[in-house]
Amino acid sequence: MIVISKENIRNFSDIIGVVGKDAAVCVCYDDDLHIILEKRTRNEKDPWSGQVSLPGGHFEKNDVYIVNTARREFTEETSIHDFYILGGLAIEHPMNRLDMDVYVFLCRTASLKNALPERDEIEYFLFPRITDLSPKYGEYVFNKKHLNGLYFNYEGNIIWGMTARIIKYFKEIISLS
Repeated sequence: MIVISKENIRNFSDIIGVVGKDAAVCVCYDDDLHIILEKRTRNEKDPWSGQVSLPGGHFEKNDVYIVNTARREFTEETSIHDFYILGGLAIEHPMNRLDMDVYVFLCRTASLKNALPERDEIEYFLFPRITDLSPKYGEYVFNKKHLNGLYFNYEGNIIWGMTARIIKYFKEIISLS
């Protein structure tokens, strides 16, 4: 069981999103301590093409509140409807879009096994147990580029950038019982 102190949970429920500036992602875990990550399909119009990321996406006007963006994007990308948003964790910024606020939501579901990838955006899912992810620091290769910094390697999939920072933070604030 994952335990998080209330001081690490933020209330993002009343934040009205801004089109073109805001986005939301979900750190969703299940009863077996797995989280869901997605390998994004390759698309030249997507600046995060081919990366491993958390389910989420851009705020849309009809969402009104950023928490609705988290709900909509998580369901669209995973086909999971039975999940609970426990609260917010942080606001992050991708290094290639420092002007973008990405609201990180913590979610829980009984099982992630019924997830179905949204085929236009998601190539496949990864379901690591949070205890199986160990941060590494140093050089790694992504898309034939040599990069340096924080990353995770899960079954040959490199998890880096904002997603790696979010996972590292999540691991730091939880305790397992």
